[in-house]
Amino acid sequence: IGGDLSLKSLTSAKGLTLPETIGGSLNLDSLTSAKGLKLPETIGGYLGLNSLTSADGLTLPKTIGGNLYLGSLTSAKGLTLPEKIGGNLSLSRLTSADGLTLPETIGGSLYLNNLTSADGLTLPKTIGGDLYLDGLTSAEKQRLREQYPQHANKIT
Repeated sequence: IGGDLSLKSLTSAKGLTLPETIGGSLNLDSLTSAKGLKLPETIGGYLGLNSLTSADGLTLPKTIGGNLYLGSLTSAKGLTLPEKIGGNLSLSRLTSADGLTLPETIGGSLYLNNLTSADGLTLPKTIGGDLYLDGLTSAEKQRLREQYPQHANKIT
């Protein structure tokens, strides 16, 4: 598919067959489970999986050219992210970095708004936008600024 595919009302992946490549974006924002979901190898635009509450059974594409929305995940257990995401990465409900391995490169911003501790957090080499770490204390944010001087001015 050369363009976008919006299946935002789909609540189950049962019987869903997707192409190997989607040139644009894929919106699966109503899926609550990855059971039976086989995603394309490549998505040129964004991938919306905002209602997934668990990464169990989730295999993400190797390439995501745009944003990756995983805004309802509360745990990184079982989550394997691509090495590079072209846009933003939203993991805004994660409360712990336990088990989280971030991509080497994030072209946009990184949303970890509900992280309550920086323990175990390893930041990517490259982040094109800001880092939203609203749940961390000022002291933890300062420690991250010192540990990752290349991202110091991006940490909010």
